[in-house]
Amino acid sequence: MRILEVITALSSGGAERFIVDLCNQMAEDGHDIILMTMKDPAIGNNGFYLYDISDKVKFISLNLTKFGPFTFYTLYKAIKNVNCDIVHMHLDPHFFGIVSFLLDRDKKYFITSHSQAESEKLNFLRFWVKKIGFRLHLYEQIAISHQNAESIAKVYGSNAVGIIYNGRASMAVTDEFSNVEKEINQYRYTLNTLVFTTIARCNPAKNIPKLVRCFNEVKKRGYDITLLVIGDGYEGPTGLGIQQKALDHIHFLGAKHNIVDYLEASDFFTLSSDYEGMPITLIEAMACGCIPIGTPVSGFNDVIIDGKNGFIAKDFSDEAYIHAIELAIQNKASISRIDLQQSYKDNFSIHTCSSHYVELFQK
Repeated sequence: MRILEVITALSSGGAERFIVDLCNQMAEDGHDIILMTMKDPAIGNNGFYLYDISDKVKFISLNLTKFGPFTFYTLYKAIKNVNCDIVHMHLDPHFFGIVSFLLDRDKKYFITSHSQAESEKLNFLRFWVKKIGFRLHLYEQIAISHQNAESIAKVYGSNAVGIIYNGRASMAVTDEFSNVEKEINQYRYTLNTLVFTTIARCNPAKNIPKLVRCFNEVKKRGYDITLLVIGDGYEGPTGLGIQQKALDHIHFLGAKHNIVDYLEASDFFTLSSDYEGMPITLIEAMACGCIPIGTPVSGFNDVIIDGKNGFIAKDFSDEAYIHAIELAIQNKASISRIDLQQSYKDNFSIHTCSSHYVELFQK
């Protein structure tokens, strides 16, 4: 099967990490895979995962520096020129791909929903373009969790064609692991300091201000903790403002390629998001046996059973999130790291995920 995967860029986000893994696995399984990005990978961190792409995957980029009305035609021509059976889109291409949906009907189109559909209503034009295309059956939409599927049905009035949970390629600690352990030890106050790690860009959906508020409060309540924030975007005015409100037990480390080293050396993984689809970072944490704590977003609710394999806040309030963090600290010994790692192997490997996508594409 010849499959074209289209995404905005290969920056340091979960969807971007996922699509590189998916392309690599499908190519390894013998499919002809083309990965297309819209933004120029040479600018900023648009090419963060560029060198993780397998040699078996053909990579092309439109090398755009900005989006505008002409982007619709540019993307249409690029897709038109690719000989493929399937076009699978992620993030911005679903909006700019409307011309392809209408005029290039020899291909089958799929869009994977990487967040809750409610969040897409925040952009009026993009939301209605996507909704009209969905209702006219110009493409099929794929959900990445059961809660995500319910969100799609509620917001768009039509059901997703399938539910495929995200997967992640197997990970192993890198040669930098010992250095990471030494780095993290510098952030500890005592030998018993508990290390929390979050992996999130400075993005409104991730609600990092809430993360800072809540971990400041947990520290004030006397707990021996430190928090590592891994992700980019914190060097701008918004990010700097967030950092200024953080107490000295919170450390902003920037984007990292070797996040597995940090998760392996941490006690807990946490996220404070308002919207998610199926967090890749959650899967990565489970693969490393790092105990998850989070808000009740899509993905977390589908995978985590509170008190059994992680901890979930009962709602999105600060106090509920703080309570979940405190429960995690008090009940850390009740969660098996080995069981978390086995759950990843059984349910969230990229091989399993890729097989489900290929099966859906072939229907």
